[in-house]
Amino acid sequence: MLIKKKINVLMISSSSSLGGGTKHMFTLGQNLNNEFNTFYGIPKNCNFENYLDSNFNIEISERKLNFIDILRLVNFIKSKSIDIIHAHGKGAGLISRLVIILIRRPLIYTFHGIHLKCHNKLMRLLYIIYEFLLGGLDSIKILVSESEKDYALKSNIYLGDKYKVIHNGVDNMLKKNYEAKNNLTNKSLKAQRVKVLSVCRFVSQKNIKDTLKIAEKIRSLDFYIIGDGPLWKEIKNIILKRKIKNVNLLGEKKDVYKYLYSADIFLSTSLYEGLPISILEAMSVGLPIIASNVVGNRDTIENGKSGFLYNLENIETAVRYLKKLSKSKILRQKLGNSAFNRQRSIFSRNSMVQQYMQIYRDQINRK
Repeated sequence: MLIKKKINVLMISSSSSLGGGTKHMFTLGQNLNNEFNTFYGIPKNCNFENYLDSNFNIEISERKLNFIDILRLVNFIKSKSIDIIHAHGKGAGLISRLVIILIRRPLIYTFHGIHLKCHNKLMRLLYIIYEFLLGGLDSIKILVSESEKDYALKSNIYLGDKYKVIHNGVDNMLKKNYEAKNNLTNKSLKAQRVKVLSVCRFVSQKNIKDTLKIAEKIRSLDFYIIGDGPLWKEIKNIILKRKIKNVNLLGEKKDVYKYLYSADIFLSTSLYEGLPISILEAMSVGLPIIASNVVGNRDTIENGKSGFLYNLENIETAVRYLKKLSKSKILRQKLGNSAFNRQRSIFSRNSMVQQYMQIYRDQINRK
């Protein structure tokens, strides 16, 4: 009896942050079935120690194009008999496209957010040209939400005819018990105050300054922000300068679900997303969501049914929704239950993994 050879998949990320893209990559890599071997090309970071301590990984530079990395990746692909390369995010996409010019392999490219809004007109044009010139090297492009796909097409980003939408997915967690004791409570604050949680990197895209503005307008609620990043010091200084005493910066946390279970409402003020893992995780425990009505966010919940969407230019709407939810535990439970069910039906880890595995199989069968 012939033993079927496993499919070797190399996943590449140029970021060492524990953001949505890397969470997605590791969730996918850890849950492929025994048809596959998963390898990683990632920067060295204490968050990734479990992935870098084996023969299944290769260290690359952090958010930097390094031609030595490209040559090392080519040698790694040869030595490990890699069958498929899966690039996660823009930086990994560039590296992987250069790699497959030197050594042909099927390349899966997952966008994880299209960042044109953060760039000037020249940089936008250069990115569109880059995607047109090198995007044809991709075997298939994956967009993580319908609104991301629509935005790409509207922005004239080259997709060709080889693209597919696969929603990000997260684990199906136990539903939040609204009667359970909260762990987020600061000793100096009253335990009965409603707790609003955000989980994000401290970067411009996440628009944390609007979270602070919202918190200033509702001093009766407590806001907690999990995450770290280059804007940490600036955000901390704003809190101190404005004496915003109801905002608590918790830093990077590996046990995010403990804090989700302790929260009452989840808030996202992002300028744009791909499909935010943080919101999906909040939905998976049954938290009601308040989120900016932007690409990625608008795919997660149904407005008025599993949470509320507000327009970025009108944070007063977000304030109104927060006040409405804070006054009614029954409404929080109702919207949270809807979010809980929606995550299971559309954004489950199992569905996401099954779709990616089929794409990997299809690519091997075409060789």
